[in-house]
Amino acid sequence: MTRVGVGLIGCGTWGRVHARTYAAHDAVDFVAACDLDARRAVEFAQSFGARRQYSDWHDVVNDPEIQAVSIATPDFAHGEIVVAALRAGKDILVEKPLATSVEECENIVAARERAGVKLMVDFHNRWNLPFVNLRSMLAAGDLGKLQMMNIRLNDTLYVPTEMLSWAKRSSPAHFLGAHLVDLVRWLSGAEVMRVYSVTRSEVLRSAGIDTPDFFQSILELSDGATAVIENCWILNSNSQSVFEFQGEFVASRGTAYVDASHHRMIEVYTDKGAALPDVSGAPELYGRPVGFCVAAIEHFIDCVMTDKQPRVSAEDGLAAARVLKAIEDSARTRTPID
Repeated sequence: MTRVGVGLIGCGTWGRVHARTYAAHDAVDFVAACDLDARRAVEFAQSFGARRQYSDWHDVVNDPEIQAVSIATPDFAHGEIVVAALRAGKDILVEKPLATSVEECENIVAARERAGVKLMVDFHNRWNLPFVNLRSMLAAGDLGKLQMMNIRLNDTLYVPTEMLSWAKRSSPAHFLGAHLVDLVRWLSGAEVMRVYSVTRSEVLRSAGIDTPDFFQSILELSDGATAVIENCWILNSNSQSVFEFQGEFVASRGTAYVDASHHRMIEVYTDKGAALPDVSGAPELYGRPVGFCVAAIEHFIDCVMTDKQPRVSAEDGLAAARVLKAIEDSARTRTPID
């Protein structure tokens, strides 16, 4: 079997999901792990069987044995790496958001067109079974025409204060809202035409992190439907789950409710507190990583192996970036943005 040489740039929390997936995949030659923290790159290489470790991402981009690159760096550190990898002719899987500005995303789309390679943005909720089932029901007409959506994807204070050392260089909109904007577009098949958003900055600023606490946004879609999306970084850290992900979807002939976080398939209570362990995102099954987050990465590998175009494109990343820019502009000006 021909194997795909893969390099991973970014050995953080989500980079670990990528590394676990590549280490377990028969079609992948995990060539190199790269992180600015050289010790972390060494740890990843040793733990997941990468043959080399780098502390400079240029080394991954220029490695002739690497055909495909996974980019799991912080939100603000995608653009330059993606463009360089495209110019080097690598196929790319990049974590969301594609980049944190519309201009960077436009440059990436243009570079991808010139390079003629594959680029997939890891909007992994397109593999999340509750949403996949919902989209199938909508496509079949079982629920009628989608009328309105109310979706919230929130994190506890642990995320910006402890998990992310770079939270002040991102926001709940980019870190969380990118997922929901793509979900709205994908489920509805429509584009976002108008945005009205509000935000506040109090809790995190008082903790020394100069970034918004939350965004609450109303999106008007091209087909007449609406979506209310909520993203925050200030849920209490004593919550049973580090995130909250729930949605209500009202259509002309039916309503669907999704609980993608507090589903209570398994609850654990110990002296350390209560927890809702992951059973769908990236758990292990007999020593192998499974779940919808893993399935998205495996889809990218399959596309590289079989020369297919990924289900998520650079244009999807650009479309999300434009909506996120409108959300930020609306929250700043306190006016609707077309």
